[in-house]
Amino acid sequence: MTTSKLQTSLNNIHSQLKIERMSSLAKDTRTKYLEDLVIRLGYDPSNIKEAKKIIKNKDAYIQALRKQLKLPTTNHP
Repeated sequence: MTTSKLQTSLNNIHSQLKIERMSSLAKDTRTKYLEDLVIRLGYDPSNIKEAKKIIKNKDAYIQALRKQLKLPTTNHP
């Protein structure tokens, strides 16, 4: 019985490790994409203030679009 519990725990740990690796890879991919985007826009990647400004503007645009997409609430009869 303890062997099966240990095997189950080991399988869970392997699954969690796999998920964490995929998450880390996704974060690295997003970071690389943002760096490429900043370079394509003509900004120096070492200039942190400009990168923050770009991200802030992008977030503001996303918030505005979310507000536009909100549908009016309806009353359930």
